[in-house]
Formats: sequence, C-alpha cells, structure tokens
Amino acid sequence: MLGKLAAGGAEGLLLIQDSVSCEGRTLLKSFAAASAQRGECVQVLSFDIPEEEFKAGFSAAAASQLLYHDAFRDPLGWTGQGCGLALEEFGTSELVARLTATTAGPSTVVLDSISWLLLRLPFPRVCQVLAQLPKRAKVAGLKISRIVALLHGDLHQTGQLEALHTLARVVVKVEPAPEPVPGGDGAARVAVTLHRKTGGKVMQKKEYFTVLPDFILKCLGELPEGGVSREENDQEVPVTVDPAANLTFNLRLSEAERQAKESVPLPYQFSEEKKSSLLQTPANLGKIYYEPDAADDVDEEDPDDDLDV
Repeated sequence: MLGKLAAGGAEGLLLIQDSVSCEGRTLLKSFAAASAQRGECVQVLSFDIPEEEFKAGFSAAAASQLLYHDAFRDPLGWTGQGCGLALEEFGTSELVARLTATTAGPSTVVLDSISWLLLRLPFPRVCQVLAQLPKRAKVAGLKISRIVALLHGDLHQTGQLEALHTLARVVVKVEPAPEPVPGGDGAARVAVTLHRKTGGKVMQKKEYFTVLPDFILKCLGELPEGGVSREENDQEVPVTVDPAANLTFNLRLSEAERQAKESVPLPYQFSEEKKSSLLQTPANLGKIYYEPDAADDVDEEDPDDDLDV
C-alpha cells in the first residue's frame, strides 16, 4: 500500500506522523521525490530546517522540480526583506496567491512540518487552511494533487492528533522495526498506514520499508500479525493453564467424594416407585358431576362468575 500511495495512489491530505524514536522526514522526502519523478511541481513549505538541509540527497532531476518557500530563516518577518514565507502568510488566500505565481501545472505541496505551525497558530486556523487550500487553488487555476505534511506526534495532545487524522485522507505512522528485516538495504522501519478511500472504504496495513539513496522508497513486505515473525509464531508452544493451581482452597474431589456426590439424588430426579405413585389414579376418589340448567347465566369471559363486571 505504501508504494502505491507514493506513486500517486491517493489525493488530498497525507500525514506522516513520526516520533522521537523514529524520524519521518526521510519518508516525506521520498514522497516528494516520487512526485518529482512523475513530472509534478513540488512546492515545499519548510519551517523546521533550512533549504540546504532539505535539498540534500535529492537527485538532480528531482531537485529541479522542487520549488522552495523558505519559512525557516525569517518566519516572523523581522528582517523586512520579504523574500521568504512569513508566519502571517499562512492563510488560504495568501498561499493560493504564492503558489499560483510560481507554477500552473499539477503540484504537490510539502509541509515540513505542520507541528511548527500548530505550536504557533490557532489549531482551527491550521485545519481550515489544510481543508480549503486545494479547493481555493482549483478555483484560481492550480491543481494541488496532494498535501504531504510531516507531523511530530510527540508534541501534540491526543485530541489534536485525532482531529488531524479525521481531516486527512491518508495517515502514515512510522515506527522502529521490532527486528532486523532480511533484504533491507539500510535501516528498515515500520509504516502503519490508514487509507480512507473515496467510496468510504477504510484500509489499514503495517509494512516494512526502507529509503534508498535519492530517496527511493523500497517496501519490504507486510508486518505479520502481532508484530512478530511467522517463524516465531510457528515455534511457540501453547501453554496449558491449570485453573485449580495456586488456590487457597481445594477445588478437586477425591474418588470417594466423587462417588458420594454422584449417589445423592437431585431434586428433579425421581425413582421409578415415586413416578408410578404420582401417575397412578386412586380408585376411591370422588367425582363431581355438573349439569347446567336453563336458568344458568354462563359468561364465556367469566366462567367462574368471580369477576365484578
């Protein structure tokens, strides 16, 4: 699934959530490189790192497709030069004007990172920009195929993360690999991908992946169930648990106690003599004969005549 998504298999907002134990910027750059290889213009809004550090490692062909909007050097606009992207410009109208001025073809917008914005701007404002930017850009004549944003999950509350996950079409959480992966050319990691398709279907997969030079994504297969290898699952011996072990009372019966228990008749069990005595009709019982006469007032709803109607 991760390889198809990098190849352009989904549009809309794509979140790459990392943590202090596993960085996600390398995967973010691999999505940017894949978009550049498809001929799309990659608009990079960088807040976390400088331009030289972000562009390091890209091939010459991919680097030529990157349009860098520097929000790292002067995010508050204190120098007054106005050459970079200031924090106050992070609005739908301002971004549409900036993006349409540089290209007119299909574009991929890369945010590195959205966490920097969430720590300095109101949370609803950031969500509104992410939701409205593709629509407003389309009206202005620019098609934004997808927005790929890096999210540092350790820096935000659970409610904010859940709201962003609801807003996104694809959420990729990167985690360290629990074990060495054969065939991995580099440090393998785990991607937990949640993909909401247009028809409403939701798919989730865990995959091993690694990023090769020039930020080429290589998928190494799906993670087995439970996060352990299939070989370990085959070698596991089922453990039989004794419920009567380590108890403060005796839960078992001796053979004599078991025989005494089985010899006690239960209340609903009857012997043959008792069954025959209960089913036999005594011969000395009297009988009552009733012959209704014409004066009887018989009510079918009250045959016993005990209701005050």
